[in-house]
Amino acid sequence: MSMMSPRMPESMPPRPGADPRLEPGLATGGMSSTAEEASPLPVSRGRAAFVHVTLVLFAAAIVARAAQIQLVERATWQRVAERQHVKDLTVAPPRGAILDATGNVLVETREQVKLVIEPHNLTTVRRKGKDGEIRTIDTRAVVRRGLRELRVSDANLRRVFNNPKARWVELPYRFLPADLDRFKGLPGVKTLPVLTRVNATPEGLRGIVGALDADGAPVGGIEMELDPFLRGEAGHNPVVLDGRGGRIGSPMLTPVEARPGHTVMLTINQSLQEIAEQALADARKRTGASGGDVVILDPRDGAILALAGVRDGRAALTSTPLAEAYEPGSVMKPFVVSRLLDARRANPDEVLNTENGTWSISGRTLSDEHKAASMSVRDIIRFSSNIGTAKLALRFNQQEEYAALRDFGFGNFTGVPYPAESRGRLSLPTEWSKMTPASVAIGYEMMATPLQIATAYAAIANDGELLQPVLVREVRDSEGRVVFQHRKRPVRQVVSPATAALMRTMLKSVVDSGTARAANLTTFDVAGKSGTARRLVPGQGYVRGRYNASFAGMFPAEDPQYVIVARLIDPEGTYFGGIVSGAMANMILQNALATRDASLDRGALARVARPMPVTPPRPLSPEAQRLAARDSARRDSLRAAPPPKAEPLAEPARVVVDLPFDPQRAPGRRVTEEGNLQLVPSVYGLDARQAARTLYAAGFQVSVVRGADVRTRPAAGTALRSGATVQLEVPRLTTGAGTEVRPAEKSAEKSVRKLAAKSTKPSR
Repeated sequence: MSMMSPRMPESMPPRPGADPRLEPGLATGGMSSTAEEASPLPVSRGRAAFVHVTLVLFAAAIVARAAQIQLVERATWQRVAERQHVKDLTVAPPRGAILDATGNVLVETREQVKLVIEPHNLTTVRRKGKDGEIRTIDTRAVVRRGLRELRVSDANLRRVFNNPKARWVELPYRFLPADLDRFKGLPGVKTLPVLTRVNATPEGLRGIVGALDADGAPVGGIEMELDPFLRGEAGHNPVVLDGRGGRIGSPMLTPVEARPGHTVMLTINQSLQEIAEQALADARKRTGASGGDVVILDPRDGAILALAGVRDGRAALTSTPLAEAYEPGSVMKPFVVSRLLDARRANPDEVLNTENGTWSISGRTLSDEHKAASMSVRDIIRFSSNIGTAKLALRFNQQEEYAALRDFGFGNFTGVPYPAESRGRLSLPTEWSKMTPASVAIGYEMMATPLQIATAYAAIANDGELLQPVLVREVRDSEGRVVFQHRKRPVRQVVSPATAALMRTMLKSVVDSGTARAANLTTFDVAGKSGTARRLVPGQGYVRGRYNASFAGMFPAEDPQYVIVARLIDPEGTYFGGIVSGAMANMILQNALATRDASLDRGALARVARPMPVTPPRPLSPEAQRLAARDSARRDSLRAAPPPKAEPLAEPARVVVDLPFDPQRAPGRRVTEEGNLQLVPSVYGLDARQAARTLYAAGFQVSVVRGADVRTRPAAGTALRSGATVQLEVPRLTTGAGTEVRPAEKSAEKSVRKLAAKSTKPSR
C-alpha cells in the first residue's frame, strides 16, 4: 500500500486580512482570477469629502434661507399672508358739495341704493306679523308689487320674472335707502349702496360746474379744476376671508373712515342766474337769435354772479361766456378813448371832423349810423361814431394802443378756474397792418370773450382798477374749516379814478339819450355801450345779415354794483345791440330789483335812486266828474266784504276702543287726538317765485292765479291739512313805461312745476 499525500481543495478562501498575492496556491491558475473578482474596490477619499461638503452646504443654505424668511423678510411675507387671509375693502369718500353764493346746494353726493334680484330665490316664506301671527308670504308677489310702486318699467319687470335662466338681475335704477325698507329681510333681494352725484344746477351752469363720467372721474368745469379738493380721501375696511371667500369682521383689524371732500362755494347767485337764463330765452324768442351770452359781474370785488350761454336753442356744453371769443364791435371804443383822456391826448369837449358819416382810410371806408359833420368826444361815444373813434386811435402809435388794450386784460387769460377758458386774440403790433389800429379801436381784427369785456368794464366801474374775476368764493374742509376765501385781487391801475368817473358819465349819456336807450330804467341811471358787429363765419368771411349784437353796461351808474354784458347772435329784423341786447339787460335789471336775494345793496341803491316824476292832476270837466262819481258808486257796490278772520279748525280725533266693549270700563277709556295740520305761512314781501317755494316747502300744493298783489287764499295763519291746495295770487309786472312784461304767475307756475317734479321724479 503506497503512501499518498492528502488532496488539496481546489479553492480555499483567503485568511481574513491576508493579502491574496502572498497566499500559496493563489498566485497562479484559475484560483488567482476568482480571488481578484471577489475583492472590494478601493474607496476614494476625495470623492467622499466632496459628498460630505455638499451635504453640509445644502443644510447651511436651508438654515440661511429660513433665517432670511424669519428675520429679514418677515414683514414682506406677513403682508403676503395677510393678503391671502385679509381683504382690504376701499371705502369711497363722499365727494364735496358745490354751493352758490347764498348757500344753496348746486351739486352734492348722496347715498343711494341699487337693487339686485335673484329670481330663483324668490320663494314663499313664513313671517310673523305685527299682531304676532305667523303667515305665509309669496315673495314674488311682494317683490312685484314693490317694484311697481317704485315705478320700475315693464321691461325690467320682465327681466326679473320672465327670465328663468338669470341667476341675478341688477336693476338700472338708484333708490333712496328708505324706499327699499319694504324689501328688508326678503330672500332673493339684495341691496348695493352707491354714492350718486346729484346735480341741481340751472341749465346754464352745467358747463361751469362740469360733471363726472361713469367711472367717477371729473369731466370739465369746477369738478375737474378743483378735483383735488372735492374728491376727498378714501377709507379702508379690512375683513377676514373664510374658506369659501366670505367676509368676516375682526376686532383686531382697525378700519379707517373715509374723509369727505371739501365744500366749494361759488360766487354765482342762483336767483340771478335763473333771471339771466330766462331773460336770454325771452330775448331769443323775441328776436329770433340763434344764441347768446350773459355775464353779470360785481365790479366791487370781481365776483362772477351769473353766466348764461345758449347755442341753437339749448344750453352749450361748455360755458360760452368764458370759452368762446368773438369780435365785439363798438363795445371796445371806451377803452382806447379813456386811455387817451387819461394821457391828456384828448379832451371830452374836443370837436372832431366826422366827415358826414363816410371816411376812407388805408383803402377801407368807414361809415357811421349817426351821420354828422363833426362831433365832440362825448358825442363820439354817445352816438358810437366809427370815424371819430378811428381818428382818436391814430393819436397812439401801434405799441401804445396795443399796451392800452392789453392793460385792460384783452388777449390774456382772466385767471378763473375753468380749464376751457379762451384767451381771446390780440395780435402783436409787429403783425398789424396799416388798417389794424383803426379796426382794433372799433372792435374788429381782435377777439374777446364776454367775461373779458365784463372785466374791462368793471375796471371803469371800479375807479380804473382792474380786478381779477373770481368764480370761487370759499372752500371749506370736511370739518368746516375755511381753507380758502376770496379776497379782492387788484391786477393793475389802468386809468385814473378821475378818468374812470368821466367815462362813466359819458357812458351814462349813451343809455339816457344815445344808442342804448332800451337799457334805461325809470328810477336808476344805467351806464353802458352798445355794439353791433358783422359776424365772421369760419370759411365764409363776413356774411351779410349775420351780426353780433352786444351791450355792456353798469348799474347803477353812480355807484355800480353790476356789470352786465349781454350778447345776441344773428338776431332777425332789428339787429342793433343797443336795442335788442339793451332791452335784455333792462329786463335782467328789472327782475333783479324785484328779487330780494340778487346780491344787491338796497341801502346804496336808495341813495342813488332818482325821484319818480309826479304829474300834477288835471282838473276834470263837469261831465268827467259825473262819470267818475258814477263809476265809483258802481265799484263800491261790487266791492266784496272783507274776509272774516280765519279761525283755526278743530283737529280730527281718533278714539281707541278695546273690543269686546265693556260698559263698566267706558268712563275710564282714553281718547287720543292726532292732527296733521299746518299753518299757511306768510308770503308778505316775497316775489312770486319765492312765495311758491315757501308754500311748497310748508307742505302745501300751490295753484297760481292772477291778483293785485302777492298773497294767499286762505290767509296766512289758517290751519289746513298737509297737502291741501293754497291759491297764490301774483300780479302782472309792468315796466316803468307801463308796457306789460312776462307775467309773474308764469314764473311762479314754473317754480311750482320744478318743485313738484323734484319730489315725484324717481332717481335713476
